[in-house]
Amino acid sequence: MSPTPTAHDPLAVDPALAIAVYEQACENVRHIRNERIWYGNIYVAVIAGGLASLPRDLADAQNRRLATIVLVVLLLFSLASLLSSIRLVAELRQGLRNLHRVVEQQKIGHLTGPVMLGHGVTSSLPVRWVFPIFYASTTASLAALLIQHLRR
Repeated sequence: MSPTPTAHDPLAVDPALAIAVYEQACENVRHIRNERIWYGNIYVAVIAGGLASLPRDLADAQNRRLATIVLVVLLLFSLASLLSSIRLVAELRQGLRNLHRVVEQQKIGHLTGPVMLGHGVTSSLPVRWVFPIFYASTTASLAALLIQHLRR
């Protein structure tokens, strides 16, 4: 760690400040990951509830209108979730960069381990993109379901 700021080294960082910055960067990454999981849980519940609420008998005009409205609302909700998830991927990527920068500047990698994955097969897997891929596939499925419903 860098020494306490002195007259000889005015750019040195106070160790207590470095610890506080590191803790905040870790908490930010943890918060983003938890937010993605909670939002995913809510998303699944809303989509499942919406699909379960679709009327079974579509011969009635009122039931057809209700089904159309439910599908449009679910599709819009799914699209908003996809966009939100892409935003969270960007925030997570930035949070990990910030954490990596703190570790590198304070030379504490031997204490923390690697923050960012190195190069190789595992680093190329789109693990951060699991949620957006899930939202995109659900959005596409809902769009196909709506189109099929409207064509009847």
